[in-house]
Amino acid sequence: MNLTKRYRDLSILSGFSDKDLVIACDSSAGIGEKELDAVQVNPAVTAAFCLRVPLMELLCYGAEPIAVVDLIGNEHDPTGKNMLKGIREELIKAELSHLSLNGSTEENMPTKTSSIGITVIAETKVKECFKMQEACSLLKLGTPYVGEKVIKNQQKIFSYPLVRSLRKESGVLDMLPVGSKGIRYETQLMTEGSNFYADFFSEEELDCSGGPATVILVAVNLKEESRILTQYSELKKIGEFKKR
Repeated sequence: MNLTKRYRDLSILSGFSDKDLVIACDSSAGIGEKELDAVQVNPAVTAAFCLRVPLMELLCYGAEPIAVVDLIGNEHDPTGKNMLKGIREELIKAELSHLSLNGSTEENMPTKTSSIGITVIAETKVKECFKMQEACSLLKLGTPYVGEKVIKNQQKIFSYPLVRSLRKESGVLDMLPVGSKGIRYETQLMTEGSNFYADFFSEEELDCSGGPATVILVAVNLKEESRILTQYSELKKIGEFKKR
């Protein structure tokens, strides 16, 4: 019998084989080159960052993507073509260009805003969802950007190889991308079901939107903190997880 459970923003399906299926998704609207778009940018960029969100969620969990589904709420030519171009380019950056890509476009109605939804299916042998059981360091990778700030700071946003490398570190206990609700909210998810809480060094940027996964929170074993901060200069310590 197949069993489905919800973990953070992921859906996990068990019972298929020795691996679980993990599903993540994201959507974007009003960002593109159409008449009523709030942020004007090439639709390829819109689609690329929309894909980035579920990919980061899955990689942080420890699941390997196996398929991508795109639902484009606009015509295939030119908007859909540009979005598909952005998706394929992002898959190359993530070293996932081999993945199956399927989807749909809107050919029946004219549209005045850009819209896309993306679902990524992954698989993993990880059977236990993380539950915090020890005091540890809270590190931050990246800076919260949203809207036009994402476009202006594209070159500053961390890479997929860096995230994969961090995920393999023995001292890294948990990783979680920051979404629209900000750092404070995501740390609550990291401590869910435990007796720990996040003690922040500063209130700065705690409630800012992380946009398309421009920040990842990293929980690190206290004994490994110094080594990991030295090895990964992109990381910044912003607090600690302490027992209540």
